[in-house]
Amino acid sequence: MNIGNWLQKERLKIAWALLPADKKAAIQPMIEAAHQQLRTYQATGNAPHDPTVVHQLILAKSALTDDADGTAAALPELQPGDIEVDVDAGGAIWGTGKYQQLDPGWLGAVAAWLEHLILGKYPFTQGTPPVANIPDQLTIAIAGDFGTGNWGTATDPAPSTKIATKAIPGVAPNLTIHLGDVYYEGSSSEETNNFVKLWPQGSGPAACYTMNSNHEMYSGAKPYFVEALNSPLFSAQKPWSFFALENTNWVIVGLDSAYYSEEITLYMNGSLGSSAQVNFLKAQAQKGKKVILLTHHNGLSEDGSQPTGLWKEVMDCFPAGSPPAYWYWGHVHAGVVYRPHSGVQCRCTGHAALPWGYASELANPNVAWFEKRNAGDPNDNLRVFNGFTFLQLNGAGLNETFYDENGGVAWIPNQTTPATAGG
Repeated sequence: MNIGNWLQKERLKIAWALLPADKKAAIQPMIEAAHQQLRTYQATGNAPHDPTVVHQLILAKSALTDDADGTAAALPELQPGDIEVDVDAGGAIWGTGKYQQLDPGWLGAVAAWLEHLILGKYPFTQGTPPVANIPDQLTIAIAGDFGTGNWGTATDPAPSTKIATKAIPGVAPNLTIHLGDVYYEGSSSEETNNFVKLWPQGSGPAACYTMNSNHEMYSGAKPYFVEALNSPLFSAQKPWSFFALENTNWVIVGLDSAYYSEEITLYMNGSLGSSAQVNFLKAQAQKGKKVILLTHHNGLSEDGSQPTGLWKEVMDCFPAGSPPAYWYWGHVHAGVVYRPHSGVQCRCTGHAALPWGYASELANPNVAWFEKRNAGDPNDNLRVFNGFTFLQLNGAGLNETFYDENGGVAWIPNQTTPATAGG
């Protein structure tokens, strides 16, 4: 793997040189841990899996040191169409292809993050948004981690392109909601070209909402607040990164779990901080209606075995014994239906675009279903289907369906037989 052609390497080295010493000291162990994963992979050919290691940092030490220990040079130089090497237990594909674990493009996200640690982040919008009224009969398409752009071809388009142009329009939702993540770094050009220009609009008058994320924080969140929320597409939401929608029976609350997340760990662990949205959530939780909660970050560990710090922050806002009915999140690039946790129906719908493989750790009793069907992608033989979630609010009732990128049904409640490939 030739380190000389990594376009973001020099940008990363400049940002690292300018970083204050105390932040370097805090970040260096993270870089070392990620590099050790790379060395393990290089030595064994098997993909290691440690959720505490930030994958964007895997190539950082090799870039900063010009591959002084030769680890990157020893990696295979995969060409388009080559078979990837392995999939880790969390489903991440370890290859050098676009958006895979060893894609040098992730270094741009690291460089942007270091730059914003020096320059600061965009101010959080003050005040709280008005609660928008929605009909009692409403359909919603929810997709997470969509912002990859169309990096495919005319004959083999990117999964996000298939979802945006065919799969979501095929169910004709009144409302579409993005759970965040525009790649690699949520820059202005990426926010516009990889997301805003491609996002599918719902049919209603307030048809689109979009949420902040760790990747959009890497550029300090300015492109998210300026390019996305200032777009006519999201005029119903502007200028807030959190919102609430209400009808007779339901309140849908979207929260910004990224802005106040810990920046030194790349915003990987969601938090509400002490922002105005905490009291905003409490106010919605006390209305006595069923709540659908939306965040970018996960409320449970990927395998569903334990709650995250965000879980406690959220549950502290709800009256005892009255948790949210549903919680949908992205961040993890998988489609997952968890078994009820403390009375909450928890779902991960972060699989709208990034290539992902079979996540073996999800084959456990905490998980009722996860997307494991091979997508039959001729250029990515390890990839499972991407997809999105479709909700139908019908008075006090809610129907949910997970669809795949081709518009096929991937999962519905009480499904007794596996969905077949392509639906």
